[in-house]
Amino acid sequence: MIILKSHIHPDFDKAYLNNNELKLDAGTTFDHLKELARKFPQQWIGWTSIERPVSDWNDLLNKATVPYMVLSKGSAPGFLRDSIDYVDDTPFINFKEDQWYPTWMMSDNIGLIHSSVLQQETEFKSTGNWIYDLNLFTRIYQSQGLFCYSQLSRERIQISSSEVFSFISQTKKKTWIFFLLLCQICYEKKFPILAFAKALFKRQLNYTLRLEPIQYSVPESDMEKRYDVIIPTMGRASYLKDVLLDLDQQTIKPQQVIIIEQNGDHSSSSDLGFLNNENWSFKIIHKFIHQTGACNARNIAIAHTRSPWVLLFDDDNRFDKNLIERIFNSLSITKTAVLNMAYLQKGEIESQKTFKQWPFFGSGCSIVHRDVLEQCNFDMALEHGYGEDVDFGMQIRNAGYDVTYAPQIQILHLKAPIGGFRKSHVFPWDNEDVKPKPSPQIMYYRKKIIRINNCQDIKWCSYLKHLVFLGLNYLGNTTRSTCKLGIKVKNGQTSYD
Repeated sequence: MIILKSHIHPDFDKAYLNNNELKLDAGTTFDHLKELARKFPQQWIGWTSIERPVSDWNDLLNKATVPYMVLSKGSAPGFLRDSIDYVDDTPFINFKEDQWYPTWMMSDNIGLIHSSVLQQETEFKSTGNWIYDLNLFTRIYQSQGLFCYSQLSRERIQISSSEVFSFISQTKKKTWIFFLLLCQICYEKKFPILAFAKALFKRQLNYTLRLEPIQYSVPESDMEKRYDVIIPTMGRASYLKDVLLDLDQQTIKPQQVIIIEQNGDHSSSSDLGFLNNENWSFKIIHKFIHQTGACNARNIAIAHTRSPWVLLFDDDNRFDKNLIERIFNSLSITKTAVLNMAYLQKGEIESQKTFKQWPFFGSGCSIVHRDVLEQCNFDMALEHGYGEDVDFGMQIRNAGYDVTYAPQIQILHLKAPIGGFRKSHVFPWDNEDVKPKPSPQIMYYRKKIIRINNCQDIKWCSYLKHLVFLGLNYLGNTTRSTCKLGIKVKNGQTSYD
């Protein structure tokens, strides 16, 4: 392992291999990182701002299970900490303090990256600001398969408005720096006009990092391949039977399949008589209940599972006989505890090739380790509403795990035109003259998980969208179209191209 000791003046940076100092060329700290990667292509490179005991590095190396991973510990980057959540509502910025968390936000106190990742990078240009470069690098490449984890603390540090505006301009559309300016004026009584003006001249960076060869170079490891399947169902007997037949054809078969059938009519009986008329290669546990709702059904099903792995499925998907085999191969390569497959409708194409950290969670196309399920459940406050999947994903991250997306493992989602939960549920606020926007379920989730700036962000986004909607409807009385926005209005009706 190589250790790069950074200094406020990069000319005084030092690098060591086995306690022997290495010569560094002139350049920035990030340039030194790439230089070391070129010279030592198969090494982990650690960065630090002070001398560290060997135990600190061993802790990081033990955490680094795959070479396409970047790790850091220490104080969160000050220039991002208090402003990024105005314009970014992904789960990656809502880290829990002093706990390992999947986030692209990196500390310059101590960290680790593998040389092979830096060797694949050819476009990134250093700005000369080490902490800025580090976070810009991870922010750009996380979506391409760079797995980023940090154990951060929120220390009070002097921040620069110029840096955060530049960062947003280089990683998001220009619209967001206008939005950030608006939020800072309204909520913080700041007027960073100069920082905003400078950011207007920064272009959004769209660099590419080839991580696929690195990801598939990771050797598979032995692992337990026993799994259970849970399926909530409602009025889709024929579709469910096809799902069970596909499971019956798998090269690695489930131990048991737990089916929670729901029908709100208390005088009804089960539609799944075929469960007892077929010879299945796995055990089926069938529960027929009169309480509808996916959250309740999944929680009941999870309580009946016993295997190390649990496959969370829908009742209207189709898949080939090698699905489970490919799932376990991917689990072995990624070393993850939660894997989300690509859930595509007919005609959809997934262009992503690499595994990546996923900001979502799909309860109809995921496999989850039992250790995770013992700490998470589907929140009943979100029953019949929206957001239970996103909430479950945040519970996973807050428990110290991550959600990995495997785009190459694809499941066909039929979106069955019958059954399911299409019948509208009437909430207490549905009868009010003024409907709450966003919905109470969305605000419940936001307040439960997200920081205060995100709630203010949502408030402004909702307000501006509603304002645009009212304006378009007003203009629509005379049949106009806002072609540049891709929004058309006719007779008060709005459509989107």
